[in-house]
Amino acid sequence: MRPSLFPSDDSLPTWLQTTLCLAVPFPFSIILWWNAGLALLTGHLEPQSGPEFGQYLFGNTNLMGHSAYWAAGSMILLGASFATMGLAFTRHAEDHRWLKALPWTLLPLSLVVIFFVRSPP
Repeated sequence: MRPSLFPSDDSLPTWLQTTLCLAVPFPFSIILWWNAGLALLTGHLEPQSGPEFGQYLFGNTNLMGHSAYWAAGSMILLGASFATMGLAFTRHAEDHRWLKALPWTLLPLSLVVIFFVRSPP
């Protein structure tokens, strides 16, 4: 077993370390998944405001139909990327190399799906 990135984590029980690793990114995932679920159910997605610099994730107009579905798919993949980011830091991921690579494959996949989102004219 290689030395831990955070040596203080070695003293925690496995269940607590796993819980803490998953509790940090999951709120971000849940927010994305909630909005994506609403977009899939209604076929409508309102503008999703981004970070402090004032950008919008899919533009500043409402998305309808196929564009809303593509945007929801991208949000689901981005949320999965956040969730698996926490999973990649657990002790279980030390034995499974694919768990460490999964967030870094879901993130670019989410960005590729964004290119299929078309803003209404």
